[in-house]
Amino acid sequence: MKILQIAPQVPLPLDDGGKLSIYGITKSLAKLGHKIHFVCYRKNTDRDWAQKELEKICIPHILDVQTENRVFPALLNFFSPVPYNISKFIRKEMENFLIDFFKDNNVDIVHIDHLHLAWTVEVLRKITTAPIILREHNFETNIMKRFSEYQKNIILKKYSEIQFKKLNKYEPEICSKFDKCIMITRKDEEEILSLNSSIKTTVISAGVEKSLLNLAVGVPKERCSLFHLGPLEWLPNLDGLQWFVERIFPKIIEKFPDVRLYIYGKDSENFEVSALLSKNIMKVGYVENLWAELKNKQLCVVPLRIGSGIRLKILELLAQGHNIVTTSIGKEGIDATDGKELIVADSESEFVEKIEAYFNGGYNNNELSLNSVELIKKRYCWETIGAHFEEEYLKLLK
Repeated sequence: MKILQIAPQVPLPLDDGGKLSIYGITKSLAKLGHKIHFVCYRKNTDRDWAQKELEKICIPHILDVQTENRVFPALLNFFSPVPYNISKFIRKEMENFLIDFFKDNNVDIVHIDHLHLAWTVEVLRKITTAPIILREHNFETNIMKRFSEYQKNIILKKYSEIQFKKLNKYEPEICSKFDKCIMITRKDEEEILSLNSSIKTTVISAGVEKSLLNLAVGVPKERCSLFHLGPLEWLPNLDGLQWFVERIFPKIIEKFPDVRLYIYGKDSENFEVSALLSKNIMKVGYVENLWAELKNKQLCVVPLRIGSGIRLKILELLAQGHNIVTTSIGKEGIDATDGKELIVADSESEFVEKIEAYFNGGYNNNELSLNSVELIKKRYCWETIGAHFEEEYLKLLK
């Protein structure tokens, strides 16, 4: 098949879940022998480097467009029916590219990643008869709803409530214009259908590379070591970590004075920590060889309170046999059982109790690791996920 894939960002380097999810689809379909034209916005990526890397799996078209948040356009958005987080991706550069592309090319399928570029369906309907699908990596309405519920700043809370109302109208309307919306979790599918039952949906999960299935059971661990992983420029990550550090971690320190929390990911170095906690928190930041860095750490904490879709980093950590304690929101979309493949805690008291039990030997660490790796092998490798996408495309073509 010839596929045109449209994405909001260059999916490299592979340092966050959004990029991993986009790149995994492209690579897995390329391995199945499909020819992919891949168009995206450059944002802050090194264009020449990204072009060379992407050429290994597709034909890249990188548009020199930035989509960072800006105060004045965000304020002007009060007068627009389109949510701000969508409107900043509506760019003439993309529209012009698509019009020019279809003057000289035909494709079998158009695949659009993320709601942010769903607006292109209205351009595409005028210039191609190919089936158009939308890959919903998250149910964006739900993310904004949860963000507004937890927001303490009065101005941001009001603004996010307005954005939620816009998304609640925009997302189900635009999704109904696609030949198929491929949701990433069953929960996301149920929620979007509750807003508009006419949307044609199916569910395909995200995956991980088989090369990550490198079980490290029995590797000596640093005693009482926790770690948090993920870019703090993404608000759900920042919110969860702040909640954990302010409300939960001090109680962990009371019980285990030598406990250490390692914080990995972009913007970690700017995370504010009180003087009382500073000796127990290591702000490591971005590291080149993450898996080597994590080998001797005991337990990953994923205290997400805001989010939708599926957490690719949790899948990757499970593939490597890492032990994880996460909220139910963090576990959404992952068919794992509390106490079998990972540990689930939702309240402050649950986090304290379960981390205390873990450090005191209340869980079989090796068994958690073995079970998590087996789960990924069966359900979440990209080879399997790519085949599901191929199958869905063929159904549309028939």
